[in-house]
Amino acid sequence: MLYAFDLEEALRNLATALDIPPALYEAAVLRYTDVAAWLSAENSPLVQYDPEIYPQGSFRLGTMVRPIFRPDEFDIDLVCRLIIPKERTTQAALKKGVGSRLREDAKLAEILEEQRRCWRLQYPGQFHLDVLPAIPNAEGALESILLTDKELTRWQHSNPIEYANWFFAKMGDDFLEEERQTIAKAAGVTVDEVPVWRARTPLQRAIQLLKRHRCRYFKPGDDRTPVSIIITTLAAWAYEGERDVYGALVQVARDMPRYIECRNGRWWVANPANAEENFADKWNEKPERREAFLAWLRAVQEDLGIARLAKSAGDGGRVIAEKFGWNPVTTGVPAIRFDQVPALADARHQHAPQWPVMPLYRCTVSGDVYRGAKPLWPLSDRSLPKGVDLRFQAKTNAPAPYDVKWQVVNTGREAAAVGGLRGEFYDSQGRPGVRKESTAYAGTHWVEAFVVKEGRCVARSGRKLVKIRA
Repeated sequence: MLYAFDLEEALRNLATALDIPPALYEAAVLRYTDVAAWLSAENSPLVQYDPEIYPQGSFRLGTMVRPIFRPDEFDIDLVCRLIIPKERTTQAALKKGVGSRLREDAKLAEILEEQRRCWRLQYPGQFHLDVLPAIPNAEGALESILLTDKELTRWQHSNPIEYANWFFAKMGDDFLEEERQTIAKAAGVTVDEVPVWRARTPLQRAIQLLKRHRCRYFKPGDDRTPVSIIITTLAAWAYEGERDVYGALVQVARDMPRYIECRNGRWWVANPANAEENFADKWNEKPERREAFLAWLRAVQEDLGIARLAKSAGDGGRVIAEKFGWNPVTTGVPAIRFDQVPALADARHQHAPQWPVMPLYRCTVSGDVYRGAKPLWPLSDRSLPKGVDLRFQAKTNAPAPYDVKWQVVNTGREAAAVGGLRGEFYDSQGRPGVRKESTAYAGTHWVEAFVVKEGRCVARSGRKLVKIRA
């Protein structure tokens, strides 16, 4: 029999395989951070409107899944908010202004496609960014916005930030921290080195698996296919804090229909960030959509029951793979490849400490990844792309006064080819115990902090490795 523990492991492994890879997530963040910088540059005609880009939808909520037909290209939705009063612009003018600025960058222009409501930036083999122009909704709640519609005639109300806040509250912060601790322990790092977006809670995993099951249950082009926002909203309402993915799936699949309202004879799934918005409005135009939704949820429960009662782990795994996975044969998914990081190379060029080393105290170093002045995520053992900024912080229990000196060591062929091997000692920058660097050469490099007091090194941090991929 396939016991719950085995089924839980299979579901977790499958959801992990369907998730956006961490390196790809980071690449997307870097891309849209660069787009935001371009829109708000000093010479931009949009700078007067204080443009801001932020993610919405599944990318923000942590419920993204690989597309079933184009597994190497994720769809990432972004809001581009400009501070313009509604009476001073039109939807067409708003969209045109954003598109015109994007076209002024030659590289962006090459990958730019116009969609009915947004501008799409294509990064083949990785993802595409859908940039949706928006303005503040002065008459709505905090963070609410007005979006263009498909015909560019009617403003659409939305509040993705408040919706995400509601979703995370339903998800449970304690579960998120537990997942971060699990990841940190497995990787041998501190919890602070695990970004929040790396963790996935049972609710997030359950929604990912529901979305994949939906894509396998409904045939392509079936207009009865439930939209993700309805699945996500009802699942969050139905979730009761289950600590395992299997339990969360069973619970939400059973209780999601309880949160479908009937208001004055109309089916209603309310937007928790805007009670007047009905996510299920089209169900009233085509009642068969609601009927298909309920039938699909019954199928989810039946498939989970079949897997739970399978006579062997292999049989249960095949059911999960077929109903929730990639194809009827395997749960495997095409790998998205990234350049390898050259291993730690010869470092004989590093300088010896300039002071007598007497380790009387402790010192640790943490790091953060930046793009310019914008913090992105904590530095971990994961590899980094070229062209990002790093900020290192040393902490010590040595009593003041003291100095913190930094040894920066580059290794590998790229650094050596341009005379970029380093091994010297450098001062802190800005304030004691802080050092700023940037990623330039593929390879495995490191920094180390030395606490110097009265001419002696009284503490040293040990190497903080920085892995840069080609």
